[in-house]
Amino acid sequence: MTLIITIAFLITRLSIFRKMIYHRVGIGGLFILIIIFGMFGVIGNYTALVIEPGSQTIVSSLWNPILESNNAVADTRNIGIIIGGFFAGPIVGIGASLIAGGHRLLMGGFISGSIFWISILGGALAGWFGYKRRGMSLIKPKHMFFISIIILTIQIIAVPILTTDHMRALKLISFTGIPIIVINSLGIWICAMIFYNAVQEEERTRANQTVKTFSIADRTFSLFRAGLDETSARESIKVIKQLTGVEHVAITRGLRELAYTGTATDQKRNAEQDLKLRKKVLETGKSVLSESESKWVFSNKAKSRASVVLPFWVHDKTIGTITFYYGSSIHITAVERELIEGLSKLFSSQLEIGEIERHNKLLQNAKIEALQSQIQPHFLFNALNTIVALCRIDPMLARDLLLHLSTYLRNNLSGIGEFLVSVNKEMENVQAYLAIEQARFPNKFDVQIAIDENANELLIPPFIIQPLVENAIKHGEFKKAKIKGIVSIEIKLSADNLIAIKVKDNGVGVASNRRVDLGERVVKSSKDGSGTALFNIKERLTALYSQDARFAISSNPGKGTCVSITLPAKT
Repeated sequence: MTLIITIAFLITRLSIFRKMIYHRVGIGGLFILIIIFGMFGVIGNYTALVIEPGSQTIVSSLWNPILESNNAVADTRNIGIIIGGFFAGPIVGIGASLIAGGHRLLMGGFISGSIFWISILGGALAGWFGYKRRGMSLIKPKHMFFISIIILTIQIIAVPILTTDHMRALKLISFTGIPIIVINSLGIWICAMIFYNAVQEEERTRANQTVKTFSIADRTFSLFRAGLDETSARESIKVIKQLTGVEHVAITRGLRELAYTGTATDQKRNAEQDLKLRKKVLETGKSVLSESESKWVFSNKAKSRASVVLPFWVHDKTIGTITFYYGSSIHITAVERELIEGLSKLFSSQLEIGEIERHNKLLQNAKIEALQSQIQPHFLFNALNTIVALCRIDPMLARDLLLHLSTYLRNNLSGIGEFLVSVNKEMENVQAYLAIEQARFPNKFDVQIAIDENANELLIPPFIIQPLVENAIKHGEFKKAKIKGIVSIEIKLSADNLIAIKVKDNGVGVASNRRVDLGERVVKSSKDGSGTALFNIKERLTALYSQDARFAISSNPGKGTCVSITLPAKT
């Protein structure tokens, strides 16, 4: 039993055992498993107790390659067969039983023929149980113990049935049956414990590795998203060294080293060798392992160190490297290698996400700048024509209008490069525009302005109020409504830290069939305006605030229109 348990432990060290647990193995793998578990059963044949059925005595307990014709054995053959069937399925169970049962048949002795067939029966039953249980959960030792008792009992009962000398076989199993069932079941349970613990150990290792990876990812995500520079590299390697337990970490962009956890005078690495390895990684895009020349675990010499250099990819291009340094190559286990390679891929993904975000931000900023730069030239021409006309009849008013126009143009040109301006500055632009419009159309409309005192210095996007006021004056059609126009501007700061902007007029309003399109798209076929200004404003608000900004239009035909904007308050 000690020998069998030792073999079971050695099996758990094989890579094919772990592959068998997590994946389906191919034909080659199944063949190897059949050989392993079949030989497991053969050893059980050789280490059996030789029994004399007539006298019911133990003849020999030594190595027994050949039996006398009147001998039988009490063996542990079924441990290998049943374990193989449980863990690897019917093919391995039956294959192992053919090897172990065939070997038992060649050994000769009493009931050797029936033993061959019940071995195959045991392998098939174990494989069937293993196949059924595998879909629900990994077979646990206690399940295997009780199922093995059932299989072994069936086998023992089948011995006298398959043997020509039924009474002699019945007398034999009355002497050996219960010990065989008990000892084999205990052996299967112990082997199952060894296998199950090996699987649990693998699961714990994978779980710890996953937790460690997620912890590193969580703490480095914002750093690598900001780009690969000295700051992000320096902060990242501190986190990586702390959570992985490697001796040192270094990050480069290209060949230029951005950060290293060691000191400048650290002689525990070979700079020339590092440069050579990094060039190779940058050229090939594949990781490189540098084995130490000295295998002494406790050596402090540079040549005794080992390192792994891995690439950083962005858009399928190698842009840099990360190097993990170890005290000795003995520390670079398969699990450790899997972890650092996973981290390399993770960091590459983070860098790529950062590059995409920066690219999108640049596109977004360019889009905002383009939208903000759309100054209608006809307003400028109309304003200049009005000023020219006033130069003769009212020079002072013409002078004031020139100042307002200069303010308006200055704010427009300076605002192109700014994404946020104060409410005061935006209203300065609105006042300049209103002064010019009231000079052009005297007594056409009045303006009412109500702004909370604590809202004056808050920041809002430029050119969002003036276009709304222009729309109110132009499309309110006060002359058609036969009333004096009133344009109302309200800016309030709410208790939940939101800026509410409203521009209202008492004009003719907007028909409901047109209102649904305003702000959503440009209506090129419209004779009284295409809605470009409203669409422009909403696009900029979406680009700057995403879903945090609200834009709404309400209108009653014949009573006026109100455009409302709600933004997060910023200072």
